[in-house]
Amino acid sequence: MLGQRVKELRNAANLTQQQLAEGIISRTYLSLIEKNSVHPSTNVLKKLSVRLNCTLDDFTATSADRNLSLLDIKKDIKWAENHVMLHEFNKLEDFLAKNYETLESITEYERGAVHWIKASYYFHQKNYAKTREELDAAISIVKKLKDVTIYLRALVLLGRVEQRTDNIMEAIHQLTIANNITIFENITNTSRVTILGSLGEYYRLIGENYVALNLCEDALSLSSRLNTYHFGFEIENTMGKAYHVLKNYDKAEVHVRRAIAYAELKGPSLELVGARTNLAILLMEVGRLDEAYDNIKIAFEMIGENGYDVPFVMNVRLRYGQILSKLGRIDEAKALVKEQTDKDEAGFANEIMGDISVKEGNLQGALTYYLEALKGDDLPIYMVQLRPKVADIYKQLGQTDKAMEHYEKSITEYKSLVNDML
Repeated sequence: MLGQRVKELRNAANLTQQQLAEGIISRTYLSLIEKNSVHPSTNVLKKLSVRLNCTLDDFTATSADRNLSLLDIKKDIKWAENHVMLHEFNKLEDFLAKNYETLESITEYERGAVHWIKASYYFHQKNYAKTREELDAAISIVKKLKDVTIYLRALVLLGRVEQRTDNIMEAIHQLTIANNITIFENITNTSRVTILGSLGEYYRLIGENYVALNLCEDALSLSSRLNTYHFGFEIENTMGKAYHVLKNYDKAEVHVRRAIAYAELKGPSLELVGARTNLAILLMEVGRLDEAYDNIKIAFEMIGENGYDVPFVMNVRLRYGQILSKLGRIDEAKALVKEQTDKDEAGFANEIMGDISVKEGNLQGALTYYLEALKGDDLPIYMVQLRPKVADIYKQLGQTDKAMEHYEKSITEYKSLVNDML
């Protein structure tokens, strides 16, 4: 019917009745047109078509034509969903401009899906404010629907936004809601694998490594029952890091190597660089320096060959220099690490230079580097580990008071990080 078609085109153009009618007819008369209470003249339709950027034929399209158009829209939404799942965001820009979420002819599930698609695109662009805006819109629509697919996806993405913006506890809260929904709805699909694996990573980030491992074991068990390898890299990567912190080096190595195997399926990637670096660090700690060198060299060469330029790339270079120094290749190590000292705000580069100076017997030089490292903004736990190095140097230089000062500061800082409650 003509009135319904005018309304559809107005909504597609994201116009209110007042905005469409202004200067052409009254808003009341437009309302009567849309209700099919009156039939407008051709002259009025021409003026409306100009404002709606459409043709007169668009007003009088047959029912079959309109159904075909709606079918195309539904296919387009599903196409965009699939491209988000494949992380192919560069193909979505034209889709976003269509503003399908304003159409009354689509279902509420599809409307929520469009908002989730837009949120995913903005997240990929690191525009977290716009991501939240679209997720809020999606959640308000889909949380009341029987099909919880988009609701779960939106909660998972919201958790990622919270994690990226350093709100880990809020990330855990959102994922816990999602996990409770999967339990209540008896959902046992890949969405639950993602939720469990993500929760595991967030708990690891707050130091709850045993909780993280239990969640990841549940994720792996479900993935095995589903006969998939969904979220495999992320789960194995989390488990490798958690076991590493708990100093269970054998299990850590098993899971880190599995993470590498998953990453290698996609070819060169930042994930593969990170996993190789994690394995190198682990092998260095257990004294397998030659193997550590082989892995860090692969990671180091990969960042050069692929032109990766993200913050953690500097850490790969620093770890390469650290392993070179432990192998006795001091000149190479110093040249590599010195290049990073001005860029490294955390202080790790200066700490490595201090370690190298100790190897060279240059205690005063080591002290200078360590004190500079203490000015960095690294995590408190690493600063606690650095202070005894400073104290040891002062002790060897015969400055007992200074040594005691830094030993005591290390103890005080450590106590501030540890909960004494049983």
